[in-house]
Amino acid sequence: MVDPVPLYQAVEAALKTVPGVTVYDGYVPTKVPVDPSGYILPYIVNWFGVGNNPDEPSACGIHDTDTLILDFQTTIVGANPAICRAVTGPVRSALTNLRVGTGRVKPNPDGFNQQAPILDTTVTPARFMLPLQWRLTTN
Repeated sequence: MVDPVPLYQAVEAALKTVPGVTVYDGYVPTKVPVDPSGYILPYIVNWFGVGNNPDEPSACGIHDTDTLILDFQTTIVGANPAICRAVTGPVRSALTNLRVGTGRVKPNPDGFNQQAPILDTTVTPARFMLPLQWRLTTN
């Protein structure tokens, strides 16, 4: 059975190499760091789950548990679209082809592909978000 915890830890460690951002694990606190003028500082939310085992049982009923497909999302958040775009490059560099366990992180070919930052006015201060979809397949 593939344990997703060390996989998450490796992805989180890679995200923490991105300069000038805070990394949150699946949630955002009520108060996030802001600059002196009141604009939020950039951060990344890592939405990492437990994955699925894609292997079918063999004819004798034994189920191979060495493979895990784990789709996850990172959401880049900034005070304006330019900040989101500026953080996107380092996040892609940190994660694309990252060796994690026996697999590599790749952009998710089945995930949605959001090209432009999205304004979120439901929180104060308002902020822009840019989600990136990823897939990690171990074998």
